[in-house]
Amino acid sequence: MLVDFVRLLREAGLSVTTMEAADALKAAELTEFDPVLLRGVLETTLVKSMWERPVFTALFDLYFDLTPPVEQVKPKQEALTIKGATADGSGRSSAGAGGDADGLLEMIDNQPAAVLEELARQVTAEMPLDNAQPEEISNKLRQVQVGLRWFEAVNKVERRYVTEQMKESAFQKWQKIFAQLEALIRRELERKAVRQFGRQHIIKLVEFANIRRREFDCLTAAEITAVEQEITKLAKKLAERPGIRLRHAKRGKVDIRRTFQEVVRTGGCPLRLKYRDKVKSKVDLWLFCDVSNSVERFSRFMLQLVQAAHRRYANIRSFVFVDEAVEVTDWFKNQDVNAFFQARHLRDRFNRRVGLSRYDLVFEQIARHELPAITARTKVIILGDGRNNWHPGGSEELAKITERAQAVYWLNPLPESDWLEGDCLMKEYQPYCRQLFECRNLEQLTDVANRIL
Repeated sequence: MLVDFVRLLREAGLSVTTMEAADALKAAELTEFDPVLLRGVLETTLVKSMWERPVFTALFDLYFDLTPPVEQVKPKQEALTIKGATADGSGRSSAGAGGDADGLLEMIDNQPAAVLEELARQVTAEMPLDNAQPEEISNKLRQVQVGLRWFEAVNKVERRYVTEQMKESAFQKWQKIFAQLEALIRRELERKAVRQFGRQHIIKLVEFANIRRREFDCLTAAEITAVEQEITKLAKKLAERPGIRLRHAKRGKVDIRRTFQEVVRTGGCPLRLKYRDKVKSKVDLWLFCDVSNSVERFSRFMLQLVQAAHRRYANIRSFVFVDEAVEVTDWFKNQDVNAFFQARHLRDRFNRRVGLSRYDLVFEQIARHELPAITARTKVIILGDGRNNWHPGGSEELAKITERAQAVYWLNPLPESDWLEGDCLMKEYQPYCRQLFECRNLEQLTDVANRIL
């Protein structure tokens, strides 16, 4: 079971080495596989970063499922069942089944985690499931919330806060309670799905917990902060990675491979050592980033990597555009991404023609004014969705850029299945790019950055 659990962790996106798996097995054996200690033992040996913890927790709870079935759990408080329906205990409110919002707020206020877990088990006990797909779990979760008058309760808390009837600390407390209870209800529905349909569905159910695989457009405010932290780590690695390549040399470090090739060729007589030395990379990097409304969140994350690239490469030029390209190379030497998006004078410059994405105008501008500066050492990276709002694509101008550059790469936040639909012109641009990358989440972004930056 533990070996299979490690395999599932890898499928879920965690990088668990063979040695770490062996350490987990040894540690679990030392505790005699005590269920109480098992979670801590496995988390200590298998989890290496903060973003991995939610994935591990979700997978552990579903895989081992140490919670007894609902019908075997006795209610800890009689009041829980009474308040679970309505404030007056009737089971129906004036608006229908499920009780009123005040009853829900009273029921969950200042309750320990055990009581919230019991509530989650009770409200999901009679909820039928048709399959074990994440969409089914989300639909059933919403049904449970509607029955509890959840959204009305959330709105009441928000109104009290906006009208200054509630302090900031109390509002934050309620936000945490709602988030905790929602997570518990989702987890109970997932447990039901695994019990009913089998463990082979676990990976699909824990996908939501992995922020590295969550689409940028689906991230919550807290998850955006976590993703930005991960991008900062990635940026640091890119900045610290030496921009070098190896070349043959008369002195320096011994090149073992070439030395042995020479030994094989000559039979070892005479023995001549081969050397290699480092030379700085001479690649120029040009970045073009679409910052229109349709890809603004994607652009925000990409521009963080732009800043990292400024530290990684000595020769780099950065441009942002909507319908006109504006160079921001000097800006990112001293300013951050948030300051960039707040700079009104910059937004007016790259969005001053038609206000919609126009790749044809941008390519024409670059081909007309910047083409002589592009050389065989220039690597061009375009970040955008390729939607040109039903205008001609300007592929002839892109061809001129490709002809002079070392390579052109395109990072697209749309699903690859959407590249040939609507006003997306990726099919027209593809022949002029060395590679096209789907880049919709942090995992894909990390992979692309490691490959081309």
